[in-house]
Amino acid sequence: MTEPQAEEKPTWDRAAIETLIERFFEEGNDAMRFRAAVQPFVDALQQGTDVPIVLPRFVEATDRFAVYVIARDAADVSRTRELIEAFAGGTYCKGGGVTPARLDPADPVDAAVIDFAGPNRTFTLDAGLGGQKRANLRNAMRLMQSTVASGPRRQWRVPQPLGRLLAEFGAALAAGGEATSRDVLEQIAERGGLSATNLTHLRIKRLDRLGLSGELLSLPGLDRVLLQDPPAPVKEAVLSAVHSAVLADPLAKGDFSAARDGLCDPTLPTPLPLLEDVRLYSDEAVTVLITAAVGRGDAAAVARMMDDLAATGRQGVLPNALAEAVARLLETRTSAASASGGPSTTVQPDPVQEAGAVTIVAAPAPTSWSVLYEAVREAGEGFGSVIREETWRDWPSPADVDEDLSAVATTFDDATWKCAWETLTGPLIEAVGYDQSAPRTVLAFLTYAFSFDRFGPGDLITVQALTEIYLRSIPGAGAYAELLDMVYGSCGQWVSPENAVVAMDFADRLVLVAAPDREARTRLAVALLEPLNRYRERLDPQALAFARQLAGELEIPFDWEVAEQPTEMAAGDAEPLTASILLYSLDQAVLQRTATRLQGSAPHLRVSLSDDKVGSDSLRQKARHADVVVLATRCATHAATGFITQNARDSVISYADGSGSASLLRAASEGLNQWRHRAG
Repeated sequence: MTEPQAEEKPTWDRAAIETLIERFFEEGNDAMRFRAAVQPFVDALQQGTDVPIVLPRFVEATDRFAVYVIARDAADVSRTRELIEAFAGGTYCKGGGVTPARLDPADPVDAAVIDFAGPNRTFTLDAGLGGQKRANLRNAMRLMQSTVASGPRRQWRVPQPLGRLLAEFGAALAAGGEATSRDVLEQIAERGGLSATNLTHLRIKRLDRLGLSGELLSLPGLDRVLLQDPPAPVKEAVLSAVHSAVLADPLAKGDFSAARDGLCDPTLPTPLPLLEDVRLYSDEAVTVLITAAVGRGDAAAVARMMDDLAATGRQGVLPNALAEAVARLLETRTSAASASGGPSTTVQPDPVQEAGAVTIVAAPAPTSWSVLYEAVREAGEGFGSVIREETWRDWPSPADVDEDLSAVATTFDDATWKCAWETLTGPLIEAVGYDQSAPRTVLAFLTYAFSFDRFGPGDLITVQALTEIYLRSIPGAGAYAELLDMVYGSCGQWVSPENAVVAMDFADRLVLVAAPDREARTRLAVALLEPLNRYRERLDPQALAFARQLAGELEIPFDWEVAEQPTEMAAGDAEPLTASILLYSLDQAVLQRTATRLQGSAPHLRVSLSDDKVGSDSLRQKARHADVVVLATRCATHAATGFITQNARDSVISYADGSGSASLLRAASEGLNQWRHRAG
């Protein structure tokens, strides 16, 4: 058998390295005043090896210290995170090693890093206050570099197939994996094989899920995408972003004129999809479509859209200011028709007819979950459009046909299961949501995942979400033990300090649901927590405290003591944490557990919770008064996340990479650390 060829990584560009060093240690960085501590990291960078770049930053005026760790390329981001966890973990690093930092282009040091490596490959590590803690972190990073440098220069890699990467991206997005979806998206971009337009489609979907309206509307290449008549979900995302960024605030204040004028802003992407069928879009998108029609005085189009809304029982979705503007326009139209002696004869062009005379007859697309699963089994031609256009969102829940779907799934062969995992897991998680369960279908997907070792980062978050859906059905003792034993059998392949948050999310679910077989629960709990206990010194304080809590709740008598154990989240700080934090998730049980844990570790913290699916006055006030906003985006829509981010204003926004209590706690800790830095 021929051995795989090793991939030789290119060395860093010498000119770019020198430019980075020059810019990084100029304005905004006083670290070179301690040249002896800095020079080893500069030397390692100038040697051009394949170790991660490590550069310290110190701002004397604010006593701010951070270590920047830059991955060589997007495919190395996950490996760099694992190295940070292994060499620093919670022992030397109080925050910043979980996800790449959101660098600020207006900051001269961050700008230098962005120009060198792009915006998504750099971790910024916080050691906490005190010179010794900072020295310890520097030493840990130096040891990391020297250890990596002492290994072979060649790296053996098996490139991920594009289909698998796309599957991990979609599933991670559906399961609320913010950091994971970003890592996978960057790997897709680096790998190639996807057109620039389709890559932009993925970026749009991700920004829409996170509620980042401003970033979405300023996305490079968006104008080109809109010119190509993109799929309906892309149009929906753009319209929802326009609603959040342009219309929501003035319409809430009753100022229709300001909302109408906002749509004329020349900085908005063009051409906006303003001639769409309102029956296919969300309330926020419909608001944009009707505002635009009223603004251009198109009474016939407005009347048609209002009739369509009435036919589907949605005539009450418009904000009051817009509803009044619609009424005025239609009243004027009626008066004009009466004066002319007949109805208006304005005929609106049919955008479908205008698109061209050639009609291509495609294979009929499935119109139900059962037909969709059968189309996947038969490798039919029509199911791709259902996934691409997300028409499944208008169907009844898969829970309603769970038995039928599982029956079809039992006939899948290995190749069909690969296709099903890559195309159907995300829609299944989203469509079932938090309100229902489809245990038979979910169990079929979980059996495939455990049988075929689907334990990549995106896969793990997906498996955790599917497990939560299954356990929500309250299975009997035998079915409960069968599933837990499947998870138990896989733990040796993925449970580690690097995956501590996912492992604790699994354990957290064992606490939240009834346990008809306590022996099976204990067996799995030990498999999940024992590796974390064995390497507990590598857990950050918040993770360590939550692991201890989980072990107590699950009656696992592990010793969690470490040499220097902080007593609360604010340990080592001069002042206790007095921030106001908003936790958002659609899982109420997770919200309550996270809030209890946070207030137990930081009693002065002011915690508010929300599981609203759309914007509300209460949610607006919570977002506007929060110093830190933590979002779990699983099954959430732009109607909520976009509303929160638009109203959060200057708040620190932190996203959970998953949907369990441990994921939310990790995001809260990261957000609070950022807030402390910002507050000085």
